Amino acid sequence: MKKSKSIVIGMSGGVDSAVSAWILKKEGYDVTGVILRLWGEDAAESSKGWGERTCCHVPMVEYLCQKILKIPFAIVDAEPSFKSDVVDSFKSAYQVGETPNPCTSCNEKVKLPLLRRWAEKNGIPKVATGHYTYWKRSEDFNVSGLAMAHDLAKDQSYFLSRTPDLTPENTVFPVGRMSKPQVREVAREAGFPVEGLLENQEVCFVSEKRVTEFLRHEIDREQPLPWNVRTIAGEPLGTIPTAIGLTRGQRKGLSVAGGRRLYVHTVDIQKRQLWLSDRSDLFESTFTVKSPLGIMFETEGKALGKLFVRFRSTMSPVPCEVEDAKAGRFRLDKPHDGIVEGQVAAFYDRENILVGSGLIIRKGTGADISSE
Repeated sequence: MKKSKSIVIGMSGGVDSAVSAWILKKEGYDVTGVILRLWGEDAAESSKGWGERTCCHVPMVEYLCQKILKIPFAIVDAEPSFKSDVVDSFKSAYQVGETPNPCTSCNEKVKLPLLRRWAEKNGIPKVATGHYTYWKRSEDFNVSGLAMAHDLAKDQSYFLSRTPDLTPENTVFPVGRMSKPQVREVAREAGFPVEGLLENQEVCFVSEKRVTEFLRHEIDREQPLPWNVRTIAGEPLGTIPTAIGLTRGQRKGLSVAGGRRLYVHTVDIQKRQLWLSDRSDLFESTFTVKSPLGIMFETEGKALGKLFVRFRSTMSPVPCEVEDAKAGRFRLDKPHDGIVEGQVAAFYDRENILVGSGLIIRKGTGADISSE
């Protein structure tokens, strides 16, 4: 059994997890670095510079742990889980007209569970990651939750909003109260090759760096028929090769001429029909979630009061209130154009502390209120 001061740090080869490991070591922890091998690395990938590779890079982690941090490290094979729970689910969601968030799925189903499993197997009580968030007590709910990072541009509480069973006792975030410049400065002082460390990116498995191209190659290449494009008023705008991968509210990459700025309104997979609209037609005041998770959904019969919600990791929380708790339906104070089916709705209290989340649905009659 390891001593209680032992901790596992999930490492990716990036500056945030490297500095997190450095901080933990300075604080007296017995640190072990663990990297999840998400992909089998091929020759093309190994020839790229560090900053051009997709996330979680074994050689860089080996170098950081052995040469600079001087801590033990382990490699965990996560490729089967990553493929089934993240990549395949990502493709499946788009096939039914949803826009998934693979980063939240990866944290929920792959990274944190596998890190905790390895730690428990080796008698280590805590895990740490390089996410920008930190623990803070919510006065509204009388429980500790993940707070939005001080550096709001780098906040990652949204990406952890679907991960269950996180507590201050089992998971820590050493850089959560720091800004990115501060993290980089610590990295330089520690002797890390800062310019060579990667910056994690969303949709890390899209090698073409374009979701539409990836999905067309993966799931729409055997469909020779083009997609028809119309405005929601019925105006025909021609055809495009595919609309798989397009998201409600998207404007770039449409390749259609409508004489004005048009946005994706609806993607009809069954009919291979893409509907476009003016931006004003995207604003809605209500939304419904399924698969609710978090303390706010565990307080049946208690008035929740004012809540704030984010539909994307980069947006500031906007005020909302419960309209029908059993159905999982909420109402915004002001209409918003970011309500997209399949995306995560992350809920916060008045102090920007995460208190729950759900997956947005725009069809059907209500939410599946059993947590996943």
